Amino acid sequence: MAALLPNALTELERSVISRMLDHPGEPFATVAAQLLCASISGRQHIGVGFFTNFTVPPSAQIRRDLADMELRGVEARHPGLIAGAGFILFVRNGVVSCLEGFTYDAPWPADESLFMVGSG
Repeated sequence: MAALLPNALTELERSVISRMLDHPGEPFATVAAQLLCASISGRQHIGVGFFTNFTVPPSAQIRRDLADMELRGVEARHPGLIAGAGFILFVRNGVVSCLEGFTYDAPWPADESLFMVGSG
């Protein structure tokens, strides 16, 4: 799955999304197909996490009929965080729109390479 995601993703984002979509069937197959066409339209760091926004071009020949939903179930540990971090992948108006990462107990760590991603 990692090679199918937008190239501009960080290693942490890539790992989280790959784990979130590592399930057979829907809606995972459609979200993965959408991400093949997506680009990153912006990033916002908010002190305790981040939002990575995606844009799927209108010309992309993909399904756009998903219900609004949030894909969850992936968390990460970091030596600088007691309670770790969580992630949500948002689908809005039929397409993947945003990945949110957030801590449970402290500011977002500067060194993302120390995150260990797992299922929550």
